[in-house]
Amino acid sequence: MTTVNIISLNKTYPNQLAPVLKDFSLSIHDGEMVAFLGPSGSGKSTLLKLITGIERPDSGDIQFDGTSILNIDPNKRGAVLMFQKSYLFPFLNVEDNIGFGLKVQGMSSESIRAEVKRMLNLIGLPGIEKRKSGQLSGGEGQRVALARALVTNPKLLLLDEPLSSLDTSVRMNLQEAIRNIQRELGVTTIFVTHDLGEAMAMSDRMALLLNGEIVALDKPENLFHRPRSVAAARFMGVSTFLDGNQLTVKNEACSSSEKLFAIRPEHIRVQKEGCENSMQGFVSDCVFRGEYIEYQVDVNDATVRARMPMPAPMFPHGEQVFVNFPKEHLFEVQN
Repeated sequence: MTTVNIISLNKTYPNQLAPVLKDFSLSIHDGEMVAFLGPSGSGKSTLLKLITGIERPDSGDIQFDGTSILNIDPNKRGAVLMFQKSYLFPFLNVEDNIGFGLKVQGMSSESIRAEVKRMLNLIGLPGIEKRKSGQLSGGEGQRVALARALVTNPKLLLLDEPLSSLDTSVRMNLQEAIRNIQRELGVTTIFVTHDLGEAMAMSDRMALLLNGEIVALDKPENLFHRPRSVAAARFMGVSTFLDGNQLTVKNEACSSSEKLFAIRPEHIRVQKEGCENSMQGFVSDCVFRGEYIEYQVDVNDATVRARMPMPAPMFPHGEQVFVNFPKEHLFEVQN
């Protein structure tokens, strides 16, 4: 399919002092799905606009298979953008919605019908060609929008939070469907989302964006278990950071007081007895979450947040406990 190279992109909007993207570079492999994860204003949507030609960068380049696309008309770049809403044409039925791009390209009616049928089978909605868009559920509408985006065989598929407005069950089903379809077609894909779980479930690699820059880029499992910086760790749900002086176990993993270590909340243990690498504190909150107990323990001047899978003890507010940081789950991070 397509290899995408984004090279030193810079973009500042008029009347804004801070750039939206700063020297932004990223390579996306042929057939890969990369998720862009970050808060509002981090530059995710701007990047999609630059790729599709809605906006132009102040400097830098975007290349498809080694060729710059910046001077190519937006409708000829081969990058298709799918939005949060389906934006289907309300006056057209499903067949005409999906086949619209092929009709513009001059494909014959017979070929369009065949391609529409193929795409409906691919998205799991065979036989709805004549249904009006207003008769579709939210999940069905997004599947049809996906089919419309893919039927023209784009070089690059851009997904801008296409599942954010859907119910949880529908959203999870569509996550699986989009991932399976993307793999089957082998289309290079950029997926923008605020949802960490969604990004981990769907992507080959995740790029964490803050203030127009990539603070981490790796496979989801690597970023989840061993993020390399404090910023990336916070992104991934880590809130406990310890320097070497706070650790009672001195070993190869944590031998320097100058190093900073982190630990995921589900790896922290809250117990009545002290041990190596533990600190005394007092329970400020203890909440039953079904599959786990969530604790907040005041230790010195900080609050440690922990999650222990069931069965786990419930402690009353103010109970004196020890918070244990198992050495095998500590990992080093950089500020």
